[in-house]
Amino acid sequence: MGDNSPLPMTASRALSLVFVAAAAWAAPLASADEPANAGLSIWTQNVTAFRKEHGSVGGYTKGWDLSDLPPYVPKQQLSGTLRVWGNNYLKDGYLGGYWQEAFKKFQPGITIEYHLPTSGIGIPALACGVSDVSMSRVATIMDLLTFEQVFRHSITEVTAVTGSYDVYGWLPAFIIVVNSENPLAKISMKQIDGVFGGARMGGYVGSVWHTEYPYSRGPEENIRTWGQLGLTGDWADQPIHVGGQSMRGNQTTNFSSVVLHGSDQFREGYQSYANYISPDHKIVSWSVQAQHAIAHDKYAMFWVSPQALGPGVKELAVQGPEGGPYVPRTLETVHDRSYPLAEECYFYLNRDPGQPVEPKVAEFLHFILSREGQECVQREGRYLPLTAAIVQQQLKKIE
Repeated sequence: MGDNSPLPMTASRALSLVFVAAAAWAAPLASADEPANAGLSIWTQNVTAFRKEHGSVGGYTKGWDLSDLPPYVPKQQLSGTLRVWGNNYLKDGYLGGYWQEAFKKFQPGITIEYHLPTSGIGIPALACGVSDVSMSRVATIMDLLTFEQVFRHSITEVTAVTGSYDVYGWLPAFIIVVNSENPLAKISMKQIDGVFGGARMGGYVGSVWHTEYPYSRGPEENIRTWGQLGLTGDWADQPIHVGGQSMRGNQTTNFSSVVLHGSDQFREGYQSYANYISPDHKIVSWSVQAQHAIAHDKYAMFWVSPQALGPGVKELAVQGPEGGPYVPRTLETVHDRSYPLAEECYFYLNRDPGQPVEPKVAEFLHFILSREGQECVQREGRYLPLTAAIVQQQLKKIE
């Protein structure tokens, strides 16, 4: 049981699968014990306090040896203001201040001017010309459309940090979980696509729509029962009840890009959860709602944030898209990217094709990708520092 080898198809199993699709819609609803919904926008409330509260949970104190990263050596001394827009987590934590302080020691003539209400403003600010460089979660299709319609060329994307291991909000790695009674222990990226996705016509890479495989695929790769994941006995013909964050969440879009090949083609019966405001003006996290749903449904499989881990929930080891070992999510496997569902955060800049990066932006990004810049990341203990291999890949983008 639980070896991930699919059961053979028989006539009786084929007939049972006809009823599974309908059964998937019968997944248990969220617990009636959840707080009432006040019907208010969470963004009009004290979201910063919520972020800081949950950002204080988790994190790490480990220090990696960063001596294989290049030291920051200024190519020239510059003066003026560097306008940085976007990622609120730079100010909700300490990293923005750490970077500002450390960079000033090397470039005393450059003043960093932060505008950090939300990642969502980063690329639009770049498109409007009020930002020199913006930090953001991965660009959405609307971000790219906005930028490309203004400048008629692609945006330049530079990975700045690896997402966190377990800090809510700081781009934690995606986690695939099941009910704690479930014997399943591991799953492949291809199987995750089969469980959460459906037949599709294509998918996006950045702003380009692709129609070749695996961006498009048929229903034969759908996985709807636990037997298709190798479970036997009473589990074999039972439906898989899937869920996660609402389709309108930015992280859901990124999950689609990573797992469903940018198709946004989620399967029938997907249970969506979103943050909302209770009558006492507290934010009810989607992750906590998901945790309750999983714990009460033995046939559940969700993708979640670390905040959803708790009693009744078990996470699965994940095999990468090219095969190989099934890798558990640990601090080390997220840092070295061997865990396939690690996240990352980016700096975006406007670089005309064939032209050099604006000098202040170039100096700043070289600092971010340096030993000193990544030491600041490690000092905060939320995002994870980049490996030397990733740093070298990013440096090529700004040369």
